[in-house]
Amino acid sequence: MASSLDGQNQVPTGNLGPDESVRVRMRPGRARALLGRPLRGLADRALPLHEVPGLDVDQLAADPIAALEKALADRPEPPGRLGEAARLLAGAGVATTAARLHMSERRLHTLFTDGTGLSPKHFARIDRVRNVLAAEAGRWSGIAARAGYYDQSHMTAEFRHFMGVPPAAFLAGRRPAPTQCTA
Repeated sequence: MASSLDGQNQVPTGNLGPDESVRVRMRPGRARALLGRPLRGLADRALPLHEVPGLDVDQLAADPIAALEKALADRPEPPGRLGEAARLLAGAGVATTAARLHMSERRLHTLFTDGTGLSPKHFARIDRVRNVLAAEAGRWSGIAARAGYYDQSHMTAEFRHFMGVPPAAFLAGRRPAPTQCTA
């Protein structure tokens, strides 16, 4: 079960055992604030908890939300341009987003990669898959168009890339087996 932390950030609730992990999804830029360093090379990797500055590991095991809120309390908010870039990437390409923010594509890439650990294009691809997951039932071609895909086959290929199965299989409950985090 997921609970909300600071709006869009999410962490699971409940007590953790010694060999368990916490998967956290945060608003763009908040992870860098928590870790105190750029996220290049950290995306989709397990991070030892003792490397997170200011995080009370004992409190994390008992109450993950309270521990993360406490660790984030004194950290600065991410740059406003990062959040704005994330919002713009949901409906536009990298070049259009960079132009709207009055910066070069290279500067956008650096800002985004340092703040989220993902390139702007990769973030946009994940966002489109999230849009498919959140879509109301309907024809796949219509869902693909609303999510920003060129066509249904483009949506299916990208969905399979990220989720391991095509959208219809995923929604029918036929999902790939979970994999363990690796350090």
